[in-house]
Amino acid sequence: MAKQIEFTAKNVKAFTSWLKIFSLIDNSLLLEIDNDSKEFIAKSYNEERSVVKFSKIKFDEAGFVLKKSKDSQRIKVGIYNISNIIKVFEHFGEDGFSVTFKYEEVLSDTDKDYAGTSILLKNDSLKVGIECTSLNIFKYIGDDVFLNKIASIDPTVQFDFAKENISKINSLCDLNKDYKFMQFLNKDGKLFAKSKAFELLLSVGSKTDISIDILKSQFTKLDIEDYNVKLGEDRLVFSSNDSNTITVISMVEQDERYEETPNDDII
Repeated sequence: MAKQIEFTAKNVKAFTSWLKIFSLIDNSLLLEIDNDSKEFIAKSYNEERSVVKFSKIKFDEAGFVLKKSKDSQRIKVGIYNISNIIKVFEHFGEDGFSVTFKYEEVLSDTDKDYAGTSILLKNDSLKVGIECTSLNIFKYIGDDVFLNKIASIDPTVQFDFAKENISKINSLCDLNKDYKFMQFLNKDGKLFAKSKAFELLLSVGSKTDISIDILKSQFTKLDIEDYNVKLGEDRLVFSSNDSNTITVISMVEQDERYEETPNDDII
């Protein structure tokens, strides 16, 4: 029998902005509703699984107020098209409305999930229903797996990375659009971002020389925020100072014939 979890909502611009950060990675999303922590949580990855993004936002920060709920389990809601669901929320503007997630228990041989079946948004003048997509299209990443495996590295270099540098690098990368690669390079105690057409000094680095090649297309998955960055042997971990967001980017093998297949996926 289907169960439901219901919210009242008002002015959910923070929530739709949060959803948009995942559309940089993929247009589908596995949204998790955690009753215990009162948070929306999501992890997303690109097709090659060389970029993985984790983020969470409190219900109240997102503009949601939870009505009484007896259940404390985490509910997984498959969203097939992020852009469409953002448009639906925008139709309700800043007026108050209700959001109801219907879900049911799904059993497998070894596990039990609570899977969203539909989302209903309504106020006095508008009602919109959205069907949830199957959980089968997603590779689920648990919080522990992400935090303690994917995003856990022994950094060779750790540095602060301002949003202004992200915008500058994106602009510099456009100077030679045909060249696919960029690099984070620590050499002689200085840290650089560089590509074929530029070399940008970022900060003082460590004493250990190290470089990581990534694709420009991977870097564009990064949100324009301030970060603390850990650079390891095979990946970069960007932890935002502005939100509860962590983005992990895997290194690639630099080859002019490269067809956007990562050196190794990080999931």
